Amino acid sequence: MSDNNPGAIAHTATVMETMSSAGYTYIRVEEKGKTFWIALPETQVSVGEKVSFYEQMLMENFTSKSLNRTFDRILFVEAINRGTDLPTKAKAKPSPNIKSPEQHAEAQNPKELAAPVGRFTIKDIFEKKDDLVGKVIEVKGKISKLSSQIMGRDWVHIEDGTGAKQENNNKIIFRTTQVGLAVGDEVVGKGVLYVNKDFGYGYFYPLIIEDAVFSK
Repeated sequence: MSDNNPGAIAHTATVMETMSSAGYTYIRVEEKGKTFWIALPETQVSVGEKVSFYEQMLMENFTSKSLNRTFDRILFVEAINRGTDLPTKAKAKPSPNIKSPEQHAEAQNPKELAAPVGRFTIKDIFEKKDDLVGKVIEVKGKISKLSSQIMGRDWVHIEDGTGAKQENNNKIIFRTTQVGLAVGDEVVGKGVLYVNKDFGYGYFYPLIIEDAVFSK
């Protein structure tokens, strides 16, 4: 197996199941006795084939709206090659999570942030997003969901009782390198507000708060 990108993690696996939707192909593969899902721009592939690819981005609890399905863990790749030779044209980069699909990235120290411009309810943030984008803000609420070590960050879902689920303005996600958080914690989160953040492969957020730090 030739490795044309030594900085990226290489895989050769067997196709167990495949499906395509909305311009993407989802493939369940088996490698060394372990199975996991990969996703890439739509590609024709058959069950039983050997495929080789570089690891790029591992996501947890990823929901494909077009498939109406949530994947516990899925690995996004730019391209696959049939057989044991790795792709040569794919612009594969080292995986942001550094390690293989069965492992997690190391925690990093949170960044230093400027003083917040104010503390806002989640509903207010959605309503005032155009004025608050790019600014450091604070939110007080409860952690309703926590997805650990995706792309080197924990994804912390905060709710504060404002907004409405049917209007999709009742919670906001913070991305952080801070450790020691748990679902149910009452926290004050601080970070930089971004709007229309696109992580690729349909993983799009109208609002998200980056470089977040928390106090209890």
